Amino acid sequence: MATRIPPPEVTVEEVLSELAALEDPKVRAVNERHGNDIGVNLSKLRAIAKRLKTQHDFAAELWDTGDTQAQLVAILVSSPKK
Repeated sequence: MATRIPPPEVTVEEVLSELAALEDPKVRAVNERHGNDIGVNLSKLRAIAKRLKTQHDFAAELWDTGDTQAQLVAILVSSPKK
């Protein structure tokens, strides 16, 4: 049986800072025309989620920030079974 590597220890503030650093005004402008406020490329959001792996409790913390981009990451790292 393979040993499971735990996800890296990251804080909500670190994720929010990373998302802010990845902000692209061109992406935001395109997405605003489609009715959402996301300013980070979705591939980059998925890469963050992949690095974080499944962390249901952390996903709840990200969701509670109210930041749409953080909420998308939260959806990707949550555990639907929980």
